[in-house]
Amino acid sequence: MFELGRIRFRPFRKEDLSFLEDWENTREVTLYARGRPLVFKNREDIEGEFEEYQENDDKHRFILEIREHDKIIGIATYKEEINTVKNADVGTYIGEKDYWNQGIGKEITLGLCEILFYHKNFDRVSAWSSSFNKRSHKVIKSVGFKKSGRARKSGYLFGKRVDWLMFDLLREEYMNSRESLLDEILAEKKEEYTLSQCRIKRNKEDSKEE
Repeated sequence: MFELGRIRFRPFRKEDLSFLEDWENTREVTLYARGRPLVFKNREDIEGEFEEYQENDDKHRFILEIREHDKIIGIATYKEEINTVKNADVGTYIGEKDYWNQGIGKEITLGLCEILFYHKNFDRVSAWSSSFNKRSHKVIKSVGFKKSGRARKSGYLFGKRVDWLMFDLLREEYMNSRESLLDEILAEKKEEYTLSQCRIKRNKEDSKEE
């Protein structure tokens, strides 16, 4: 489990599939999650994906909760791509529409960056989004991602071909701006997060000494 700001990242469990089934069959959610409205998934598809994540050590999926009242609101994923450097491809969405437009997407994206860059020492993180999804672009860029590629006319949306855009962020870029990002996005919750990380670090050091 990992907590940052208002958000808790916890392991995905089989009993969470009912939430996923609902989100994956809501038009607006699928549009902003995958850039492909009207591409729905049945229970069998969703259970198959769950088993795939369970069996594949390179794929990781979290349930996202609002810490204050344990409300499940969405998912976050990353897929490891380790060659000569440690890469990860990330994805997130908020399935509960009541929590849209509240700055939560920034906290989720920041949380993934903390997990991958600060705690797991990845070298590069990437994310894909349809050219239509301006909301996603704004969130990704707010944490420091830069547009680094374009797959032209590789998607189909609203009766026309659309591009898919790739954004990426390097570890050194993130670490150079980390403190200012924590200040900006977490505000008064930064101290709580920083202290929790100090406790984790101290506990690890104590374990090594033992």
